[in-house]
Amino acid sequence: MSLWRLASAVPLALSACGPRLPPAAPIPEEAVRHEVLTTEPFRQRLPSKPADLVIRYGAENHGSLETCGCPRRPRGALARWAGYAEAADAAAPAPSVRLHAGYWLADALDYMGQPRLDAEEMDRWAMLGLSAAGFDALNVSAHDVAGLVRVPPDPTLPLVSANISGPGIRKWVIVERGGQRVGVTGISGEAASMADTSAYPMVAPSQAAPVLAELVAQTDVVVLLAWNANEAVRGLLKAVPGIDVVIDAGFYIDSLPPVLSRGAVWTFAEYQMVRAGELRLTLDAGRVVGAVDRHIDLDDAVPDRADILSIQRRARTAIDAVQREHYGGGGAG
Repeated sequence: MSLWRLASAVPLALSACGPRLPPAAPIPEEAVRHEVLTTEPFRQRLPSKPADLVIRYGAENHGSLETCGCPRRPRGALARWAGYAEAADAAAPAPSVRLHAGYWLADALDYMGQPRLDAEEMDRWAMLGLSAAGFDALNVSAHDVAGLVRVPPDPTLPLVSANISGPGIRKWVIVERGGQRVGVTGISGEAASMADTSAYPMVAPSQAAPVLAELVAQTDVVVLLAWNANEAVRGLLKAVPGIDVVIDAGFYIDSLPPVLSRGAVWTFAEYQMVRAGELRLTLDAGRVVGAVDRHIDLDDAVPDRADILSIQRRARTAIDAVQREHYGGGGAG
């Protein structure tokens, strides 16, 4: 994997306001910490220290509301992710945003290369669950586009992309938390698909620089969500000063520590949302000066949020019915 290779700069079109000035000094390495909570009792996994802004993140549940399905200690499930978020907000109250780094819909094909009908059913229920979870922004990945072609986007979902356009997608979202204007956009690399995705044209993620520059000029904290776009992220960080946080997804099957790159805290979301990502930021005049990147196992010690668990159970019944009707099976994840 070429994660650590430098990419060349990309052209930058600045807005009239120009980007925010970089911090007077870079964030010191010791100001960014990594915590992984695995088998501790649930109460010990909750945060105990304050933060100026919390970014709750996840990625790659690809149409499923359920656990990873592992035979030994299955983890994940949107109801647990939301249940942890509610408990953590109560344990250590702080302004927070909820973000998804991409690949939240299913795009599975059958043996003839056609979209599976159970995938369409999964996507309808996934959108309902994601809406209930209260995400502030969801990055549209190339895989998600294939799902959106078949199932129109839920208008309550704040879908963002700086390199994919189409129905229901915004260039960015800006939310205010704790007196800070937090701007969020996303990029996606390519993904193989048999679907006709012409309704959602996509340009190279490296071309997102003008969008990011506009967002930097309007906000205090800028978050870039990225799916399968390591090299583009590196080029964008070089081209656009003022990006504060990168939430990166790309089939990461273990908890990677965050890195500092050109003033940005770059974190990595785990595949299938098996752990909740929780980035607790310390800010000074709207700039990040410290961060604790926490990854919390979502095993059965984590309480489910009841309303999303109800959606999950109803989804399973509906998906099983479609699988029995069209494929002669049922109960598959």
